[in-house]
Amino acid sequence: MAEVFVAFIAMFFVALVCIAFLAIPIMIANARGICGGEHTAIVVLSILGIFFGLTWVVALVLSLVWRGDCLGGDNLDKLDKLAKLYKDKVITKSEYEHMKAKLLRE
Repeated sequence: MAEVFVAFIAMFFVALVCIAFLAIPIMIANARGICGGEHTAIVVLSILGIFFGLTWVVALVLSLVWRGDCLGGDNLDKLDKLAKLYKDKVITKSEYEHMKAKLLRE
């Protein structure tokens, strides 16, 4: 009975390591701000890496090559904070307008 338990624990840890390994391209894509269809392609190719190892390599390369366009959400947070600073009279209207224009250009 103990052998079965040890085998189960060993298989469980092997499965965890495999899942973590397959998630590397997905984590890279998330960190780089890749979204939309590109993110979906990376996720699908990573999952298919279970069956076809080459697709995992393709997902890894794509997660490193494609540019992240979803980081614009950070600018919305910055605009909210900027508006709060202006509302609380921490910055002047001209400073607010200048910083707002700069954020909108990014």
